[in-house]
Amino acid sequence: MGSAVRKNTLREIRGTFGRFFAIMAIIALGVGFFTGVRIVTPAMVNTVNKFLDDNQLYDYRLLSSMGWKEDDVEYFRSCPDVRYAEGSYSLDILTSGAREYVLRAHSLTEDINGIRLTAGRLPENENECIIEDGKFNIGSTITLSGENSESVKNALKTDTFTIVGSADSSMYINFERGTTSVGNGEISAFVYLPKEAFDLDVYTEIFVRFQQDMEIYSDEYEAFMDGRDKQWESFAHERADMRYDELYSEAEKKLSDGRAELEKNRADGQTKLDSAKNDLDSGKEQLDRQLAQLEQIRDIAPQQYSAGMEQYNAALADYEKGLAEYESSRADFEKQISDGEAELKKGEDELRKLKKPDIYVLDRNTNIGYACFENDSEIVAQVARVFPVFFILVAALVCMTIMSRMVEEQRTQIGVFKALGYSEGTVMGKFIFYSGLAAIIGCVLGYSLGTYIFPKIIWKTYTLMYIELPIDYLFDRKLALIALAVSLICSVGVTWFSCRVELAETAASLMRPKAPKAGKRVLLEYITPLWKRMKFLHKVSIRNIFRYKKRLFMMILGIGGCTALLVTGFGLKDSIAGFADMQYNEIQVADASANLRNVGDELPEELSEVLSENTEDYTLLYTGAWDLLYGKKVKSVTVNAAETFEGMDKYFELRGMNGEKLVPPAEDEAIVSHSIAERYGIKKGSMMKLRDENMRELNVRVTGVFENHVYNVVFLGRSTMEKQLGESVPFNYAFMNFPEDADTYKTTAALSKSGNITAVLVFEDLKERLSKMMSSLDYIVLIVIICAAGLAFIVLYSLTNINITERVREIATIKVLGFFRHETSSYVLRENLALTALGTAVGLGAGILLHSFVMAQIRVDLVDFSVRILPKSFLWSALLTFLFNFAVDLFMVIKLEKINMAESLKSIE
Repeated sequence: MGSAVRKNTLREIRGTFGRFFAIMAIIALGVGFFTGVRIVTPAMVNTVNKFLDDNQLYDYRLLSSMGWKEDDVEYFRSCPDVRYAEGSYSLDILTSGAREYVLRAHSLTEDINGIRLTAGRLPENENECIIEDGKFNIGSTITLSGENSESVKNALKTDTFTIVGSADSSMYINFERGTTSVGNGEISAFVYLPKEAFDLDVYTEIFVRFQQDMEIYSDEYEAFMDGRDKQWESFAHERADMRYDELYSEAEKKLSDGRAELEKNRADGQTKLDSAKNDLDSGKEQLDRQLAQLEQIRDIAPQQYSAGMEQYNAALADYEKGLAEYESSRADFEKQISDGEAELKKGEDELRKLKKPDIYVLDRNTNIGYACFENDSEIVAQVARVFPVFFILVAALVCMTIMSRMVEEQRTQIGVFKALGYSEGTVMGKFIFYSGLAAIIGCVLGYSLGTYIFPKIIWKTYTLMYIELPIDYLFDRKLALIALAVSLICSVGVTWFSCRVELAETAASLMRPKAPKAGKRVLLEYITPLWKRMKFLHKVSIRNIFRYKKRLFMMILGIGGCTALLVTGFGLKDSIAGFADMQYNEIQVADASANLRNVGDELPEELSEVLSENTEDYTLLYTGAWDLLYGKKVKSVTVNAAETFEGMDKYFELRGMNGEKLVPPAEDEAIVSHSIAERYGIKKGSMMKLRDENMRELNVRVTGVFENHVYNVVFLGRSTMEKQLGESVPFNYAFMNFPEDADTYKTTAALSKSGNITAVLVFEDLKERLSKMMSSLDYIVLIVIICAAGLAFIVLYSLTNINITERVREIATIKVLGFFRHETSSYVLRENLALTALGTAVGLGAGILLHSFVMAQIRVDLVDFSVRILPKSFLWSALLTFLFNFAVDLFMVIKLEKINMAESLKSIE
């Protein structure tokens, strides 16, 4: 590019800086939104991954009902690919004071599941502890309540701890702390104690970290962990069985030693008793002989008889005393032997009942914070997958319009350059430089600001649910190159194509302006009664609107696209924000559910009493995870089998998607949730095959589809399962309603103490958890709306600016003809208002389709969002579009005022 052309290009940028800035701004906004939303999930995952890696979060958590010894830790440490294995203690404690708290106490570990100290220091003795950040004041004390069980009291060496620091834990990255059967059932915070503070013989759990530093949730990590569960279950079972055999042998030896000692004591005691009895019998014989001798001399020697009888009586008293002592000793001996026998019998019974320990190999997905963060971050990723694409398409459309109009406007100058001998490449380079520079600056600004601001804003909202971590800036080279390529295609590509078209003409042809489009009659002119009653200027505006069809379509597409984005943004909020309230206020209306064990066909008396005392009413079901077979694939679904569906509406409202009440399934029939029907092609009347882990199958006909937004659920009759499986199906689940004045947490704790109840889930808690999880989307939607609004403003400004620039001579002419300021503004901007109305109408309709498409792409496993847009969302979208139109008109009025009337007198050549 020559120096003259370069100067001309720079002069062009200065002279049309508004247009240059519009291109730059629209590309910056499009790229910023596209890359910003796309980078959010990787940036958040990278931040949490760094924290968990720095603190070496476990890969496996091993539990045994018999606990673990240090030898087990050493064994697991020597297993393949293990970096760290460390034993740990944990238990739930109840504190005393004006308010009781339930705390989950963990022992501090050295290499695994680290903590981040936020204040204070680490404990230095067994009487000190670290508490969860923000829960208690450093320096205060925690005292155990007397209501703690004896096992808890005996597990700790002291009952008072001084808080010396606060921390965040890698095991608790979100607000969830879990539930417990202690106190009110709600865990308030975690606390870390030195290992020396625990007085336990065995570890309650062992944590294992492998030799890997892979990114969390990544395919690489999933592949690394794939297949390890069974391997580690065998490792754990092997060690647990050794522990069982060791305990069994120790108990058996103790019983054997006890039996031998009892038999020895029995023999020794019996020998002593027999010896004492023999002595007594011998003494009795002597007394009898003495008495006989005394009787012989009774009449012969009275005095000797009297003296002898005194001796005899004294000896007889001693004998009777000795006999009484013997009887007492024999009774004591027999009692001791009997007690020993009973104790041995009890020990033998306990040994007989001793079962092999239950083993649990739990991976990271069982950690509530870890699992929730994957789901929460995936929601943003789902939105980012499709929505920004439409955003950048609208920006690209307007950018293409601006550049094509610019080339058309400069056709005379192109002809001059061509006539002066400049090559086509040089002429084309002028416009490519103009559009390319705007695109590159806009892309760099958009990428830099978008990838910096979006993650920070959205992460700030996530800290309402997760621990506050500084989010690191993440540069994605691939994403940056994609953004740059799209920016250059939309600007330089369109410029190149437009220039190629213009340069195909001769210089003389280019220097002659194109003839203006001929006016044509519009449809309204054929409606004579209406057309005659319209004002002259209104007729002119209508003719102008339809005269420039390219401008008409570009305005409708640009404004309609922005309105559609606004509708979609508001619709996302409508569809996602309220699904938890709808699920647990209108559909799943029970207060809670309970998982049961050892129930069978009839309730045990103890469980029946517990349920009657703590609930208003309840219903029993079978529930289980079954695989839905569809095509060659399987999907896990929850199967609920009810004894009867009478009164089920007190717990679960089985209604269709249009609100109609469904007929309960009969034998060999089932009804399915909407998510199953939509995602897996199950329709009313279809046959559905279900299979469980034991390869048992159910074949049922689907007779209805019910509304449900959480989990993939199938309802059928218990009789159907029993008939097809050929065996009794036990109750293992219950829906419950609590009394109105019941304390939910105390009731839950009371229920959890039952040996037949393994877990209690309060649906209000689940609703709050889901609502908080989805609350982050409110901010995402707000950002979407703000960006869509900004895009709408720039689009309106750019298109209106093009409209005025192309019609400068026409506007100057009507000013010469004596139009007043407001008449001139109305003449031009009236068309904008009409086109905005048309674009808005198209955008509202397109928004419905775009919203449906975006919602179809947002698929969160186990959640079925309701696709809806509230009337107020349409209203807000239309109002915002018109508001931006009026704002742009204010700027355009100033530009109209600056148009020089002398322009209309210049020769067109």
